Amino acid sequence: MNRRSFIKLSSLSLTGILTQSCDPTNFKTYDISIRSDMSIGHLLFESTSFPTRNIFSTDYLIVGGGIAGLSSACQIRNRDFVLCELSENLGGSSSRQAYAGEIFSQGAHYDLAYPEYYGQETLRFLKDLGVIFYDSHIGLWDFVDSQYLIPTQVESRTLTENGFKEQVLPSNNLKNDFLKLLSPYLPEMKLPTRLINKKLWSLNEISFTTFLQKSLALPSDFKRGIDYQMKDDYGAEAQKVSALAGIHYYMCRPYYTKDVSLFSPPEGNYYFINKMVNTLPKENIKTSHLVRSIKKIGEAFEVQVINIKQRAVDVYRAKKIIYAGQKHALKYVFPPDGYLFKDNEYAPWLIINFVLNDKVKSDSFWQNEFLMGDPHFMGFVDNASQIRIKENYRVFTAYYCFDSTQRILLNSITDRAQEIVADTVEKICMYFNQDISSQVEKVFLKVMGHAMPIPKIGYLFNDKNLVRSEPNIVYAGVDNSRLPLLFEALDSGIQAIIELDLV
Repeated sequence: MNRRSFIKLSSLSLTGILTQSCDPTNFKTYDISIRSDMSIGHLLFESTSFPTRNIFSTDYLIVGGGIAGLSSACQIRNRDFVLCELSENLGGSSSRQAYAGEIFSQGAHYDLAYPEYYGQETLRFLKDLGVIFYDSHIGLWDFVDSQYLIPTQVESRTLTENGFKEQVLPSNNLKNDFLKLLSPYLPEMKLPTRLINKKLWSLNEISFTTFLQKSLALPSDFKRGIDYQMKDDYGAEAQKVSALAGIHYYMCRPYYTKDVSLFSPPEGNYYFINKMVNTLPKENIKTSHLVRSIKKIGEAFEVQVINIKQRAVDVYRAKKIIYAGQKHALKYVFPPDGYLFKDNEYAPWLIINFVLNDKVKSDSFWQNEFLMGDPHFMGFVDNASQIRIKENYRVFTAYYCFDSTQRILLNSITDRAQEIVADTVEKICMYFNQDISSQVEKVFLKVMGHAMPIPKIGYLFNDKNLVRSEPNIVYAGVDNSRLPLLFEALDSGIQAIIELDLV
């Protein structure tokens, strides 16, 4: 590929495709399936004409079938509960997709070994699920299914305008000074973040950029790398993310002193979803069930639930509620507490899985990062670096992270799917310096309009359960003032049940 073509491709922007008129005849036609819950939310208004069908009673009703909701369900698996999930699939931002016997992630796709000073309740829960064991030789909780660990030599590679690099942040004196500045915080950056010492909470009140610039001069290429990493985990750049969140990213584990295992099964973090679901009574899990409203009636709650497939409404009378759904809908579902989460800001993500029916002739790296061109394109994961079920298929999973103000653009995904896919294929072709378009057999798109809460300045350490209006409704999930991380979500579900049991 010549330099002119390289520059042309690197300037492509998905935002431009979403906002401009395109001629679809310029693109190869791909077989595309789209999964989006953005339209399902509109049923909150449409369902006023649906008939009321059944009335049920339950002790606990859980809203949301993601990590937090299922974590709560596991704590009360032997009690009377119902879990309602609006999607037809469990997992939320940790869901998965399947094709021709192969499985692959459609969201969060990895976690890392845990230090022993992390929250004991969650560590014990993961141990009881058969997920982790304590490795006394290195002082870390590692993963039982070691076949899903990613070898260090294929963990990642980064493409820039100047070619490939091994790491996002260049290894130089500035990086040494950067790590020296952050290293004193290593034993303090715990998970869940509720365990972090209050003496450090002031770091939540300034941006990560402000914190760094007090001690370091940040050239543009170094700052760009930091911004990429903040967006990759937190959905926003370092100027918006709090200093505590930024420091936590680099110092939450002893990355630079120990061998911290990277765990990435082919289905991504749906692995953890599956582990939890397998312990639960299946009849208690209701997918394609959207909670429309929650009202306090006497000593209990009346919960109206839309059965999406049957286009009817069921009523549940519940003694206690665990609200583990996304909080942006709470102003409609339970208005008395909707204001509690009005300052939450969410990053929209778009995920594209490309199933190729022939092997691309290239080396494989697990995480293939892009530091060039389209600022929303985060790169792609290559399942050739993972354990695979079907060796004759290779899956590339591409990720886009948008600004919160661009969420409305995702409504046009269905109309623009072919152009979006073609643009992303071109980016991947550029990465491999070869045309892969003829090998693409199937494409899956997943739209997540509220994929993750952004840990912006002032976001952390404001647990809304401390000021909720009703003692018997409690809020779980990482969008209750927590970092958007698996361990945080698990802990929030556990703590929700502990909180309710105290009532």
